[in-house]
Amino acid sequence: MGVGNVKKVVVITVLFAFIVLTFGIMGCSSPNASTAAPPSGTGSAASAAGSSSGASSDTCPVVTSATSWTGNWASWSYEDICFDARVHFYPVTADNPEPWDHTFAGVEDFPVKFTQTGCDVTGSITVGPNGTLVAPPGCPITLTGKVDNTGAVSGTWHAYCNIEARGAPSSDSTTDSGSFTLNMEPGGSTFVGTFGPAAADAAKYKADNCQGANSNWVGKRA
Repeated sequence: MGVGNVKKVVVITVLFAFIVLTFGIMGCSSPNASTAAPPSGTGSAASAAGSSSGASSDTCPVVTSATSWTGNWASWSYEDICFDARVHFYPVTADNPEPWDHTFAGVEDFPVKFTQTGCDVTGSITVGPNGTLVAPPGCPITLTGKVDNTGAVSGTWHAYCNIEARGAPSSDSTTDSGSFTLNMEPGGSTFVGTFGPAAADAAKYKADNCQGANSNWVGKRA
C-alpha cells in the first residue's frame, strides 16, 4: 500500500473514532425513562406527600361531640398551681352529690369558650363581674393549644391584665402570659388541669413544692 493510501486510512479511522466517541458522550448525558424525575403530582414524590399527610392525622384522637373541646365551659381556677380542686371534677356520688357545691359554689366567673379544629384548640375567657382568685373582673384572656393522642389539650395563654400565678418568676407572682394543660373526663362533661405561669416556671415550682399537682383549674360544660 502506498504512503498516500496509508494516510487516507489513518484519517478515516480517526474520524470514525471521533464520531463514535461523540455519540457515546451524548447518550450518557441525556435523561431516559428510568432516571428522569416523575411529573409533578405523580410517582414517588406524590407518594411521600401522601404518607406525610396521613401520618399527621394520627396525632390526636377522632373528635366526637362528647370528646370535642368545642363549646362553652363554666370554670374556676386558683392562683396556686399546687391547689387540689379535683373534688369539683369527681363524678356525682352519695358523698359528693353536687361536685360544684363546695367552698367556691357560685363563684364560676372564669367562663371559657373553646373551639377545636382537628388537633388545634383556641379559647377565650372574659372574667365575670365577681372576678376570681386568679384574675380581676372583665379581664380578657386568649388561649392557644394542641390536643395530644390522649385527648388532653396543652398550650399557652395571654391575658390583658395581671394574673395571679404563684410560681411566676416575678417577685409579686403576677404575669400576663403562661401555660395550661387540661384533661377531659371520659364522658366529656368536665375538665381538670393546670392554669399558671410559663411551662418551665410551672415545672420548677411543681418540682419544688407539689410534684403531682394537676388541678388548680376545673370546669364543666355550661
